[in-house]
Amino acid sequence: MISPELMTAQVLGEEDVVDRVMAIVGDSIILQTEIQEELQRMAMSDGVTLPDPGPELDQMMSQVLQQMINRTLVLQEAARDTLLQIDESEIEDRVASRIDEVTQQFGGQSALQQALETDGLNLAEYRELLRTQIRQEQTQQLFLQRSLQNAPTIELSEDDLLESFQAARGQLQQRPKIITFTQVVLKPIPSEMAEQAARTEADSVLGEIRSGGDFEELAQLHSDDIGSAELGGDLGWFRRGAMVAEFDDAAFSMMDGQVSDIVQTEFGYHIIKIERSRGGEKRGRHILVMPEMTETDVQTARDTASVVLEQVKNGEPMEILFAQYSDQEAPDTIPVPFDQIDQLPLGYGVISTAMAKDVIGPIEYQTPRGDVRLAVVKVEEVREAGAYTFEDLRGQVAAQLQEQRQYARILEGLRAKTHIEIRQ
Repeated sequence: MISPELMTAQVLGEEDVVDRVMAIVGDSIILQTEIQEELQRMAMSDGVTLPDPGPELDQMMSQVLQQMINRTLVLQEAARDTLLQIDESEIEDRVASRIDEVTQQFGGQSALQQALETDGLNLAEYRELLRTQIRQEQTQQLFLQRSLQNAPTIELSEDDLLESFQAARGQLQQRPKIITFTQVVLKPIPSEMAEQAARTEADSVLGEIRSGGDFEELAQLHSDDIGSAELGGDLGWFRRGAMVAEFDDAAFSMMDGQVSDIVQTEFGYHIIKIERSRGGEKRGRHILVMPEMTETDVQTARDTASVVLEQVKNGEPMEILFAQYSDQEAPDTIPVPFDQIDQLPLGYGVISTAMAKDVIGPIEYQTPRGDVRLAVVKVEEVREAGAYTFEDLRGQVAAQLQEQRQYARILEGLRAKTHIEIRQ
């Protein structure tokens, strides 16, 4: 650990321990003490070992200064974006979690407080330092997410991708043994009579709401969504894309306080109430009425799965069967490391002894909601462990490099329009 006084002396010399401006960025300044605080945080939270006074420490401080300039540029631009909303409760949760982690690293709160005192801090000051850092991190993240969504695509050459892969190659772990399989997942379909009964119940509940009934109480009484029913249908805050398309389209066309008409999705019949809106988010409740699934419906799905199994064995292409029979929410192709097979739904364990081209099924399992599904699986490849190749990671390398260059272009634009002065 290194104290603020010692770090100051390392940079200025023991006879001139004063704060000074290290950089001017637009209408902001970066002070030497801010760089020292960042070094403190890196040493305390990230476990970074600070070098002795000399060229190595000078280089580290120069790198930290450039990072702080970039951060200041982003924060200044983010401050002009009125749609960015910071979640203060998430910040407090992350601060508490970070302090818990550091406390464990030091072997208890007493040891942590002693280390902080050595660096001229108390726990409250350290907490505030973390709070500021995490708030800035969240602001940067939200701003960059929005900026990258609208950023033009940067053309990447094959040489660019290969160079990026080679640079990261030494840090890559061994590729585990992987099995890749395609699947057709069938879900039982309720009868027309059950669909009509569910729709009738949903209409009745909506009528009660329109007549002044309490939405939360009716959700507790009627909703089949086990995750939200006991909370009065509360869904919390959600963004577009978090729900199925039909639900999204309805929710994001509604005003605060509005209750929807009946919205039909693959899950059943929803009644949605939007309580608040902010930026690109909605906070709402819903009541879900699901058609009753009978054993006859499940048996029909089992019979269909057996037919699909025979079609696969007879050489019918999986992509055709997927389009014809499969639950579109289920992935059609899954590569999974062997040591993660036990994380698949119960029943998939049989693939651990399978070989390429084996056809397995029907595998019957339940979703986290308790719904029955039946899967017919075809093993496409069993690949032994080994070093990652360029082709293995081409997609990831391209995505990461694209994001890095878009980020660099955003910073370049911010630097071009902002006065930056570095003082030695």
